[in-house]
Amino acid sequence: MAKLLSYYRLCPLIDTKSLLGISEGKEKGTVIVTLGKNIGIKYRFSDQKQLNSWRTRDKFSSPVIYDKNQDKYVAVFNETFVKIWNDEDEALDKLKKYKFNKRIYSIFSHNGTTYVVFENGSVYPLDDILKDRKCFEAEDIFEKQTIHDVLHFSANDRLFFGLLVNSEKSFILYWTEYNNSKNKFCKIDLNRDQFTLKGYSFHWDRDVIQFLTVWDDGRVYSKELKQFQKEPSNFGDLFCVVDWISAEKNVKLAHLNENYIVVYGADLNEEGAILFIYNTHFKVTQCKQVHKLFTNDAKIWQIDSNLLMPVGQNLVVVPFRLESEELAALVGSHKPVNNKMDLDVAIVQECEVTNWTQEGDKSKKKISRRGKLSDSLQARVNDFLRQGLPESLILEEIMPDVLEIKNIQVIEECLKFFVDIPEKFLAALLKLLLSCDKEVFSDLREVNKELFPTKLQPKGRTKLLDTILRRSYSDVLLLPHLRSQVSIEEVVSLLQYFVFLLSTNGHNLLGLTSLETEIKLIGWSSILIDSNYQKLILSKDIEVSELLDRFKTTVLMELEVLDDLKQITPLLLQAVEESKGKNFGRSRLDNCQYSVEQMSFF
Repeated sequence: MAKLLSYYRLCPLIDTKSLLGISEGKEKGTVIVTLGKNIGIKYRFSDQKQLNSWRTRDKFSSPVIYDKNQDKYVAVFNETFVKIWNDEDEALDKLKKYKFNKRIYSIFSHNGTTYVVFENGSVYPLDDILKDRKCFEAEDIFEKQTIHDVLHFSANDRLFFGLLVNSEKSFILYWTEYNNSKNKFCKIDLNRDQFTLKGYSFHWDRDVIQFLTVWDDGRVYSKELKQFQKEPSNFGDLFCVVDWISAEKNVKLAHLNENYIVVYGADLNEEGAILFIYNTHFKVTQCKQVHKLFTNDAKIWQIDSNLLMPVGQNLVVVPFRLESEELAALVGSHKPVNNKMDLDVAIVQECEVTNWTQEGDKSKKKISRRGKLSDSLQARVNDFLRQGLPESLILEEIMPDVLEIKNIQVIEECLKFFVDIPEKFLAALLKLLLSCDKEVFSDLREVNKELFPTKLQPKGRTKLLDTILRRSYSDVLLLPHLRSQVSIEEVVSLLQYFVFLLSTNGHNLLGLTSLETEIKLIGWSSILIDSNYQKLILSKDIEVSELLDRFKTTVLMELEVLDDLKQITPLLLQAVEESKGKNFGRSRLDNCQYSVEQMSFF
């Protein structure tokens, strides 16, 4: 699941065109912004505080970057020389200048090493060329051509480097997998008849580097880059069609991970900007964010889990979260649900649900693990399924009505039938089960065990709670709904129930082992405490204090058990091997976490 969180302003900008670049800072959670030709500032994300600033009479011609190998900052000045400095250095004009015969286009960092890109297309590690700077001569990659942009991508220890060069017709991409030696650049002509290139980016997908291009007809093409490819050089194959943005303006792309890219551009009406995350695996848009102002020459930078981009006269930070995705949550998610009855024409997109099994007709006899719905609800769900809608959108339509009437029987049917329940409905169901009267449950038996919270009686309530606790969820998506919907009193009741389940009187969640149950309980406990952390810590209620102490004691006891198991690991391994008839020799014992030898002195 991908999600764009609320954005905030990091700093004002002098001018969007004057923004030379953004890079990671020395400390975790910091960023270096080169605002213009004469000023660079280091900020902290958490409080937007300015940590360092550097001013210079010589003009910056590259972004300021931090070199981890040297533990120093590096930048290019006036396109002719490089300066290197520490945190303590404030007067950059007095620093030593490292001049070169060729003009420098820019610099970038890869795995802590700074690389220098010259205007003739050659690229070298800064450390190497500083050693023999006097006799160094940069190799010419191309002549009488100008660099439009520099691309670089780090995949583990591999560095992919590209130069987008202006040509008479369109653009040419020179690229290589850099290996700190003389490289042979591959050449790709980016030319589509009657179409103009509007965006581009490297994308790493399952050990393959791809070059994505966006054209003014809204089509996105993907080209797999191979170092010594023999096929004709072109812009690749059709990857997808971008329908959220206006391709007549420049489009910015950035790689997030193997399954996601981020896209920024003007909206269809060209009245603002739109930022969205696209799932390259399932080819659907995951989430989007609208901005009032669009900047045609803006770029996007990714620092940790943050996107930075100019919006108007400000540099904004858009935090994002990426988690594992399930196909069930994506199929048909782009299809809207419309139940308006006054429309003259209703468009229904039917789909056929088919099972493929090796047993052929025997699949009809297979019993479904899904629960059953009442006839009226089943007819409504079947209508949505014929339209090809996923469960998440179906629940968007039926769950508000179910929650409003507080029908526990229908809720139980939905929990057994649906697999993909959105996080906001999980929080709403928890709220309903914790707040409704006990008379509405079918099983009114009391639970008479030590540590069981009386507010969660009867047994029917805890049965439904156990069903919800077994569900998979995203911490990022569930946390705000728990914070807004579940009260502190209800959180305390749930934590008391978790302590009971972890005790000797507790039980496993239905269908889960003891280990799986404990993992679920620890996960739910963490997110519930996070959702009401300040209220729990600042509370003077004796019941809350006793609960936290009891919970702490329970966790510490679990950790002690794990420590005891670690100590007897070699003996357990020996018993397992010997039970299989295998000889557990001394060499096998040496490979364990530790071994014990007894020595006697006479």
